[in-house]
Amino acid sequence: MILALITLPAVALDVVNYSSHGRDNLPYDKYYRELLALALNKSSPRFGPYQLNGVDAGKTQTNMIELIKHRHIVNVAWTMTSKARERELLPIRVPLFKGLGGCRIFLIRQGEQERFSQITQVSDLQNLLAGQGADWPDTSILKANNFNVITAKQHNSLFSMLTKQRFDYFPRALHEAYSEAARFPELIVEQSSLLYYPAPFFFFVSKEDKRLAERIEYGLNKMMADGSFEQFFNQNPYSKSVLAKANINNRRIYTLKNQLLTAQTAQVINSKQYQTSCRQFQ
Repeated sequence: MILALITLPAVALDVVNYSSHGRDNLPYDKYYRELLALALNKSSPRFGPYQLNGVDAGKTQTNMIELIKHRHIVNVAWTMTSKARERELLPIRVPLFKGLGGCRIFLIRQGEQERFSQITQVSDLQNLLAGQGADWPDTSILKANNFNVITAKQHNSLFSMLTKQRFDYFPRALHEAYSEAARFPELIVEQSSLLYYPAPFFFFVSKEDKRLAERIEYGLNKMMADGSFEQFFNQNPYSKSVLAKANINNRRIYTLKNQLLTAQTAQVINSKQYQTSCRQFQ
């Protein structure tokens, strides 16, 4: 009897590295990491095994984008999109937080809620000083909408700057503010106002990393199709707790324009995957 030896082709391991620099303890980053892992799992029958790693690199958003662009150390990021970022990197146009990232509430100093409760129109906010990251798309959006913005290169610097009265308020995405306020006892989440502008958060990879982009998009679309994305969003402890705390229906909502969206991303915003009003989350 002759035994035939069949050599199965080796399956490539997809190594997926994200920046964990100063981020591993942030609850909202945990949401994105878990969602990425679910998408990679969904795509495993078609694309094979993977290894997901956090690496201590990417000190700023600009630095992280450069690392991904050149496929150096980091090869995936989750961040708010813009025309510039879509020129530099390859976006996977599935909104990761459905639109919640465009609902901006504020960190303010303890004892200043009454001051903000007196605000009744957008011009009141425009006359104050907002704090933002120097390389964030939000900074350009706020300035284009006639807001006064003070910037810092490092994300963590903004909390001490707010405490030291370098500016008046720090607009944050709904899913960011509460965990950050918990880290800084001298700060609180403002209770009466909300800024809204369309601001999808996408996964991004290098333009040369088309296989990884295809894999992540395939996994996310599978999740959309089988309902597991909606289940993850609705049942994830972080997104559930944020929506419960935010009390959106009792806030004054000021809608701004976002001039940084590409035509392709604008189409995504008009799809059923994306909520176009913060009140839709209630």
